[in-house]
Amino acid sequence: MAFGKHQYICLGRSKIMTTTVTNAINAATATATSAKSTSKNTLGKDSFMKMMIAQLQNQDPLNPMDGTAFVAQLAQFSSLEQLQNLNDVMSTLPTYLGSFSNAQMANLIGSEATAAGNVITVSGSSTKITYQLPSDIQSGTVKIYNSNGALVDSVKIGSQKTGLQSTIWNSGSQSPGNYTYEVSAVDRSGAEVTVNKMISGQITGVSFKDGKSYLTINGQQVAFSDVATINKTTI
Repeated sequence: MAFGKHQYICLGRSKIMTTTVTNAINAATATATSAKSTSKNTLGKDSFMKMMIAQLQNQDPLNPMDGTAFVAQLAQFSSLEQLQNLNDVMSTLPTYLGSFSNAQMANLIGSEATAAGNVITVSGSSTKITYQLPSDIQSGTVKIYNSNGALVDSVKIGSQKTGLQSTIWNSGSQSPGNYTYEVSAVDRSGAEVTVNKMISGQITGVSFKDGKSYLTINGQQVAFSDVATINKTTI
């Protein structure tokens, strides 16, 4: 009789647990179904929930799932949901970073910059011509051409050190507009030095195209990757 009574108590507990689990299953199923209908990104969570529900439905009533194991599975579900939420955030991160980068680029307007290029803009009596020297030079010549490619002037330069250098061209007799230039130079031994031509001026605009950033310097659009220096103007 004692054994029968003990068996009845166990069955009674199983009935109570079964009822509780059934209610939990119904609630979880409704939640999972609602979540699935609102977002395709919850497929992983739905699959996990369905597997856990199936496990509960098919468990032995006389030997139900251990409470600790059930809590562990719920913790796994929570971790899965957090990982999927993190994945959603990471997928949008490039967009946020791109927007942040664009905003930062706009702050460069008004700064002075130098970049690769050989276009100079004449707007007054003197024009600065900037270039990069890979080594010291003994002497050199800067030749300036108009928009038709005709040589309009030349400027002699003396000894200069390695690095970013410049010379001033007296351009007062020339019409305003864009010109191009070439630089030839030699070192102390008379060997030719290859000079990197640069443009220098104020950044007046920023634009974005095909995922790349461009700065407007002296009316010329220059890729940001070609910029050598930027001097932020402070007031």
